[in-house]
Amino acid sequence: MLVELARVNTISNNLANSDTVGYKRSQTVVKEFPEVLLYKIRGREIPLPLGFTSTGTYVDEVVTLNTPGNYVPSSNPLDIAIKNGFLVVNTPLGERFTKNGQLVISNDGYLVTSDGYMVLGTQGPIRIQQGGNIVFGTKGEVIIDGQLLDTLRVVTPQGGDVIEKIGENLVNFVPQPVQPEIEQYSLELSNVNAVREMVELISAYRAYEANQRIVQAEDGITDRLISDLGRFA
Repeated sequence: MLVELARVNTISNNLANSDTVGYKRSQTVVKEFPEVLLYKIRGREIPLPLGFTSTGTYVDEVVTLNTPGNYVPSSNPLDIAIKNGFLVVNTPLGERFTKNGQLVISNDGYLVTSDGYMVLGTQGPIRIQQGGNIVFGTKGEVIIDGQLLDTLRVVTPQGGDVIEKIGENLVNFVPQPVQPEIEQYSLELSNVNAVREMVELISAYRAYEANQRIVQAEDGITDRLISDLGRFA
C-alpha cells in the first residue's frame, strides 16, 4: 500500500505540473524484497520445502526522466528553448539548473527566470541595458543592439548522473558544459503526457484499493479467530 501511495503522489505531482514550462516527469522505481523459502516442519523429521513466497515491494527511488517536451512558438523575445541541456542559474544554495526558458528582466536589469533566479553566462550574471534590443543566438549568444554581451552557460548531467529535483522547477546534478543550442521565440513544454498519467493514476488507485481490501479481509479473519478461540477456551 505504501508503494501505491508513493506512486499516486508522484503521478499527482506530474499532473499538477503538466503545463509547467520545462518540467521533467518523475517516475517511481519499485523493487521486491528478497523472497523467502517456506518449509513444513511440524510432524516431520526432515523439513519439506513448500516453495518461495514474496515479502512485498518497496520504492527504491523516484527518478527524473530527462526526455524532451514539445516545443511551441512564442511571441516574447525573452522566451527561449534550451534544446541540449539546462540553463545555469544562481540561487541561495549555489548554482542550480533549469529548463524553464521563460526569462524576464529584473528591476535591476538582470536576466532572470520567472522565479527570480539570475541566469548565468560565461562572464557571470547577465545585465541588460534599459530598452536594449535583445537577441539570443543559436549558440547561446546574448546580443544587445547588435553587440555581443555574453554567452549563456548550458550544462548536461555528467556521465548520466541522476537528476535531483529541488523545487521551483530547479534541478541539481554533476554538470558537464556543452555547446548551447538555443531557439529564441520558443518554449519547451513539460514532458508529461496527461492521458498516460491519468491511466497510471487509475491503475495505482485500483492497486491500492485491492491491497486495502486484502488487509480488511485479514483483519476480519483475525477478529473472528480471536472471538472463536475465546468462546471455546
